Amino acid sequence: MQRPSSALFRFNRERQEIIEQVVERVTREAIRQAWQSPEDALEYRLHEAAFAELSRMDRGDTSRFGPDFQFWRDVAHRVGRAGEEENAELLNRIVVRYARDIAGHFRANVFRLATSVLPSGISLVFGKQQVSDLLTLQPNLTALQQKVQIEGETGKLRQLSEIGTLIMVPTHSSHMDSMLMGWALNEVKLPPVTYGAETNLFSNPMTSFFMQNLGAYKVDRTQKHALYKTVLKEYSRVLLERGFHSLFFPGGHRSRNNQVESHLKLGLLGTALDAYTSNVMARRPNPNVFIVPVTLNYNLVLEAETLIHEHLEYGDRGRAIIEDDEFTDFRRIVNYIGTVLEMDSPLSIRFGTPMDVFGNQVDIDGESIDLQGRRVDPERYLWIDGVPGADRDRDRQYTRLLGDRITESFRSNTVIQPLHLVSFAVFEHLRRQHPGWDLQKVLRFSRGEKIGLMIAEGETERLVRLVRRDAEEGTLRLSRSARTMSARQMVDEAIRYWRAYHTRPVATVELSEIRLGAVDLLHFYANRLAGYDLERRLRTPGGYR
Repeated sequence: MQRPSSALFRFNRERQEIIEQVVERVTREAIRQAWQSPEDALEYRLHEAAFAELSRMDRGDTSRFGPDFQFWRDVAHRVGRAGEEENAELLNRIVVRYARDIAGHFRANVFRLATSVLPSGISLVFGKQQVSDLLTLQPNLTALQQKVQIEGETGKLRQLSEIGTLIMVPTHSSHMDSMLMGWALNEVKLPPVTYGAETNLFSNPMTSFFMQNLGAYKVDRTQKHALYKTVLKEYSRVLLERGFHSLFFPGGHRSRNNQVESHLKLGLLGTALDAYTSNVMARRPNPNVFIVPVTLNYNLVLEAETLIHEHLEYGDRGRAIIEDDEFTDFRRIVNYIGTVLEMDSPLSIRFGTPMDVFGNQVDIDGESIDLQGRRVDPERYLWIDGVPGADRDRDRQYTRLLGDRITESFRSNTVIQPLHLVSFAVFEHLRRQHPGWDLQKVLRFSRGEKIGLMIAEGETERLVRLVRRDAEEGTLRLSRSARTMSARQMVDEAIRYWRAYHTRPVATVELSEIRLGAVDLLHFYANRLAGYDLERRLRTPGGYR
C-alpha cells in the first residue's frame, strides 16, 4: 500500500521562508495593536518578555556571563529609554530569536533510518524480537502487530490526508508517546507529521538526534509570557496553512495522575481554526484541516512513579517540565523493556473519528456531518455578513467546542485494560473501608493493609459487569483481555504487573490475601477509569446510571 505524500519532505527548502513569515506576521500584528491601544504598547510587551526570561534564567542558575543572559539584560536596559522605532527593532530581534529556536529540521535520510530502525526497536520491546533480527533490521512484525493493537479508520485517514491537512491530537502518558505515534503512523501508511515536543527531549541523549531531524519543533512550557506563546502559535498556524500534517498533545504535558485528559490547552489547538480561516479567505485549494483524536493506552507507564509523586506533592503547581524522571535513566528503561516483554497486551493505539475544526465528524470525502447526521458547509461557520472572516471572540468559542468534542472522543476511545479494572476495584473498596478518610489519608495510612483475594475478585467482578455493559453502549472501550477474562484471571494478571516493574511493588500476595504496598501507584492505575461515574454506581444497587 502506497503511503500518501507528505509536505514534510519539502520542509527544509521552506524553513527560512516559514521563519520569515512568522516573524513578519507577529511583528506587524504587535505594532498594529500598539497603535490601536496604549495597553498593548510595545514597551509593555518587551518589559514582560525580558522580565520573564531573566527570572527564568535566574531560577535555572544560568550564567550571568552567557550570551542569553546578556541579550535579555540589554533588552531590559534599553526598553525604558527607547523610542517606538527602537522598540520595534528590539521586538523584531526577539521574534526572530524565538522563531529560529522553535523551528525544527527534517532530513529524509534520517526519516528513512528511523522507519527502518523503529519497527525493529518497537518489535524488540513489545514483540519479543530476537536481538539477532534487530541487528539485521529484520523486525518480527507479526509478533509486534499481535502485541500492539492499532485500531480506527486508518484507510479513511489516508484519503483525508490527500484532500486536507491532518492534526493528530493524542492523549499523553509518557515520553514514549512521540516515538510510538511515529511508528504507528508509519505502520498504517499515514504521512509523517511535524510535531511540538518539550524542550528537554531535544537534549535527552536517547531522543535528541531524532527530535532535531524529524520535523519536531520546540515547545518550552516554562515560557509563560505572551510574546513567546504568540510566536509559537503563529509557527503552528503557518505550518498548517502550508499543508504540513501536524501532531501536538492538547493536554499540554503528560497526565500526572493517569486520568484521561478532560481539560485541554486551547492555544495550539486554536491554530487549526486560524489556519482553516486563512485558507478559506485566501481561496487556497484543499483548505480543510482535519482533527484526529488518538488514544495511547498503556498497561504499565514508564514514568508512573515520578508522575504520581509530582501530582500528589504539587498538584497543578508542579513542574511544567520534569527533567529527572525514569525516561532519563537508561537502567529504568531497560527494566521497563524487560517487563513489557513478558506482557500479553502492553499497548493499544486507537485513532478516533476525524473532525473538522468545529468538532463536526467528517466522512471519507471530507464532508462535515453535524450531530443530527446532516451534511453542513463548514465555511458558513466563518461568515460575517455573508462572507468568511475572522472573529476573535467567536473563534474562541468554536475552539472550546472543539476541545469538548476531543475530550469526548478521548473518553469513548480510551481502551481499558484488566490492570486498570482491578486497580480501580481494589482502590474503591479501600476507600469504602475508611469512609471518614480523605484521599491523602487513604494514600498515607493504607500501606500494609490486607485485602482477601476473594474480596478483590468479587469487587472486580462487580466492576466488570458495569463496564462491559457500558462498552456495549459505546461509552467506553475494553481491551480484548478485559472483554474475555474472568475476574480471577484479571486479578492474577494485575498482581503480576503490580510486582513486575516498579521499584516499590503496588501489592504482593500473602497466602489468600493481598498486602498493599505503593498505594499511590494503585491510585495512579485506578485513575484511568476516572470520569465514567463508576465510583457512584458501585455504591448503587445494580450500578444503574
